[in-house]
Amino acid sequence: MDRDLNQPAEYKPAPHKPVRALSRGLGLLQVLNREGPLSVQQLSKLSGINRTTVYRLLETLERDGFVQSGALSSSLWHLTIGVKSLSEGYDHRDWVTQLGAPVLGKLLKKVIWPTDLAAFDGRGMLIRETTHKFSPLSNHRSMVGVRWPVLSSSLGRAFFCYSDEKTRASILRVLQASDDPADRIARDQTHVDNLVRITKKRGYAQSIDETAQGISSIARPVFYRGQVVASINMVFFSSALSPRVAADKHLPDINQAVAELEGNLLSSSNVFRQQLEAKAY
Repeated sequence: MDRDLNQPAEYKPAPHKPVRALSRGLGLLQVLNREGPLSVQQLSKLSGINRTTVYRLLETLERDGFVQSGALSSSLWHLTIGVKSLSEGYDHRDWVTQLGAPVLGKLLKKVIWPTDLAAFDGRGMLIRETTHKFSPLSNHRSMVGVRWPVLSSSLGRAFFCYSDEKTRASILRVLQASDDPADRIARDQTHVDNLVRITKKRGYAQSIDETAQGISSIARPVFYRGQVVASINMVFFSSALSPRVAADKHLPDINQAVAELEGNLLSSSNVFRQQLEAKAY
């Protein structure tokens, strides 16, 4: 149908010139994702970008936490776990919300205290589902999308401490390069090793007045085929419960919720399984 000549034509701004450096940087990430660790010379050959430019792009990507140079004995570059932050919002949230929401709903009826379900997003533990808005014992209503530090929150400690050594090493590299003061402790390997040992021996992660004054929490990891993919916590006032008392009273209910979610993941559709496996660390 012809356009009404009395109506003004739709305004379309002139296209901007593409940012070539951005395209080239993304291209290097795609090559490393497809081929695995590569030298600068190999990256230059596969990407068609001269070596000087490849060096500059890699230095920028390393500073931003997306790539890592090899050890002193290796000249290869590889992706870090930080690249997962580029895709987390695309579909990882879907399975957590759909499968996790009803599980947290049941858990709330048993423990009353608010609970959260979070997954690592390449920078920290991003809350995907919560019962804060429904719990009469919560001072917070909007928690979805809040990101907690890995090494000082119970959600992060549960995820980190129960992950395999390779995953922990990848996460540590990201945290050690972070400018966030909460991540500085990642540079203290003795502290990290003790945290993992004590948390596993205790059987659950805990946090006391570390993410917020007067607030404590305990948490357990959620596994999928042997891989930690999320964690569930229970949040409470430090003045009302100690982590040990909270665990004595409520850890069986939390463990039951974790087991139910793990079962749901295993029996979920192929689409959800593919999403999870694509996020394997």
